Amino acid sequence: MLPVPTPENKVLLGQPVTDNQLAFLTPGVSTQSEVIEHFGNPNIIWEDEKLFAYHWDMRQGIVFWIAGGGYQGAAGMEEIPKHYLLLIQFDEQGRVHRYEKVVRPMTQPYADYLKEWVKNPTRDEMGQQR
Repeated sequence: MLPVPTPENKVLLGQPVTDNQLAFLTPGVSTQSEVIEHFGNPNIIWEDEKLFAYHWDMRQGIVFWIAGGGYQGAAGMEEIPKHYLLLIQFDEQGRVHRYEKVVRPMTQPYADYLKEWVKNPTRDEMGQQR
């Protein structure tokens, strides 16, 4: 096996969210309906936690592989994904409470990552909760 890093310029799944698009999100101001209008329907809606999740994968590399034995062999190529999430949590009034664009580790299941994110609010540079 030979992994080869590549630029993240190929979308493997979903619709990427750019940093410029995130400028639209304002905690305490942006509403659920405005978020849907701006980003489309979320991939996951977790009603109990008032959470929207958007996900997409970008190619971060390629693995070339060769296997053989005796007189037989096989070879191939697989793309290595990088799993991105835009997580948006809303308050009781349906306004953005906090949001974060993150990379989910390849080894961590989607549901486990969401549960962990909900339990552990992030802090910005000023120490304020987003």
